[in-house]
Amino acid sequence: MYERPALPELVFTDADGEPIPYGSRWGDDGPPERTYSRTRHPERFAPLVEVADALISHLEATYDVDVRRTDGLPEDAPEALRRFEHGDLRIVRATTLLPRHDASAPLVIAETSFPSIVVSMGAAGLERAPDCGCDACDESLEASADELERLVFSVVEGHYQERYTWTDGIEIIIGGADGASYNRQPRHAADKERVDALKQSQRERHGERWLPWPPRRDDDDAPAWDEPPRRMRTRAEHEAAIEEALSRIKRRLRTA
Repeated sequence: MYERPALPELVFTDADGEPIPYGSRWGDDGPPERTYSRTRHPERFAPLVEVADALISHLEATYDVDVRRTDGLPEDAPEALRRFEHGDLRIVRATTLLPRHDASAPLVIAETSFPSIVVSMGAAGLERAPDCGCDACDESLEASADELERLVFSVVEGHYQERYTWTDGIEIIIGGADGASYNRQPRHAADKERVDALKQSQRERHGERWLPWPPRRDDDDAPAWDEPPRRMRTRAEHEAAIEEALSRIKRRLRTA
C-alpha cells in the first residue's frame, strides 16, 4: 500500500519577518496584481521529489510495469513533455512507466529545475505539481502533493481518459474518488504533434478506453485485475459510449 513520506514543516517569512501561510495568504480581494509575475521561495516544493520517488517505488512494486529512469528528457519522451522545456526550465530526471498491457496508459513522472514534478499521461495529457507556483496562486506543498498523487492514481486506476475528434478536438478527463476534471482543447488550437500522437493511440486501442494497470502477478497484496472481454465495438457504439461518459462528467461539473 502506498504511503506518502512525511513532508517537512518548512517556514518561510515575508519582509516583516512573519511566517507566510501558503495556501491561505489572500482574502476576498484576491492577490495583488504584482504577485502574478513573482515567484518567491519555489524551494518549498523541493520535497515533492520525495513524494514522486515514493509513488514510483509503489507502482514498480505493485503493478506489472516496465520502469526506465533517465537523466534529462527520455529519447522517446512524449511531444507534450518535450514542449514543456523552455527558457531556463529543464527536465532534470525522468521515470517512464510502461504497463505490460497495451490497453493501460503509460506514465512519465519527471523532476524539473523549478523545482516541480511534471506528469505525462497517456498520449496527450500533461500536468504538473504545483500547477503554477507563482505567489498569486499561493499553492502549498501539501496541496501540490495531493495533486501529484491524484494525477498518478487517476492513470493507474483507469480514471484518466483522452480522445480526439474532428468536432471537439482534444478532450481529457482526470477522474478519481473526489470527482473529475474536464479539459477541452479545440482542434484549431491543438499542436499537430499532440493530435497525431493521440490519433495513433486511439487507432492502436481501437478506440477503447484506457484500462487500470494490471497488478504484479507475484504480489499477493496487489489489487485484483480481471481483463474485461475486448469485443471490438462498432464506430457508432464507440461514439455513443464516449458521448454518454462525457455527458455524465459535464453534468457533474455543472452541479458541483
